Amino acid sequence: MNPTDSPHQDWQAEALWQALTPLLPGISIEVLARTASTNSALLERVRQQAQQGSEARYGRRAHDMLPCLLVAEHQTHGRGRQGRAWLSSPGASLTFSLGLPMELSDWSGLSLAIGCAIADALEPAAALGGQALPRLQLKWPNDLWLDGRKLGGILIETVPAGAQRMAIIGVGLNIHSLAAAEDSHGSTAFNTGFAALEELDPSLAAPAVLARIAPAMARCLVDFPHGGFAGWLTAYARRDLTLGQAVSAGSLEGTSRGVSADGSLLLETAQGLQSVSAGEVSLRLSNPSSPSTLST
Repeated sequence: MNPTDSPHQDWQAEALWQALTPLLPGISIEVLARTASTNSALLERVRQQAQQGSEARYGRRAHDMLPCLLVAEHQTHGRGRQGRAWLSSPGASLTFSLGLPMELSDWSGLSLAIGCAIADALEPAAALGGQALPRLQLKWPNDLWLDGRKLGGILIETVPAGAQRMAIIGVGLNIHSLAAAEDSHGSTAFNTGFAALEELDPSLAAPAVLARIAPAMARCLVDFPHGGFAGWLTAYARRDLTLGQAVSAGSLEGTSRGVSADGSLLLETAQGLQSVSAGEVSLRLSNPSSPSTLST
């Protein structure tokens, strides 16, 4: 390995492995200094393994369908929903993917539950104090916001692997401010405003954030097949960014009335209450005075 390919931060991988193994037996943890996309890397490994068996080019070992946490200090081509680019910077971002086999009859609401688990791990309810509103909020269906600005996102992809199906859960979070947040065309990459976790806790670094949220995600993923999203309804409602606000979802316009037990957005329109599935549209806040008026 080229020395420049080695991670530069201390990720405390052994301690993290010890925390995750009881939840996800057989898990491995890998940290890369640089890769195009952690989601793409894990998806390609599974596809190659499923097609080529023990001769898989990208497999970590033969018959590799065990859980894997893949961390990249720098993603050069990170992805969000609907093919959108996700900007990251070494030392200023946390980007990782967790891959594991999951047997689910209904995947609805999984990104919302994962968002709740991450937000609660970073800002526990006990830390809110009384009736204080949380600073960390969730924007349907897969974004985390801090103080009205985008903090991060979740991308869930699945791929068949023989008789199983592998879920790849990608997470990107801004840890520190980026000096130059521009895309390949020179345009600002944060049209909804930019937030970083250092605003919530200046002492947080990417390895410490991962150590806090990865076990919370693992517990969520272990529990989700048994109860689905319904058990997360109250937690999501507490952090629902758009609840009661005027929004547009595709061609629909109305007032957000929260989400249903399957994670669908409930939108009160002139034609009545409409249910919108997560895969169909992006969500816009309609209030032009809001600092977060554009879709993610």
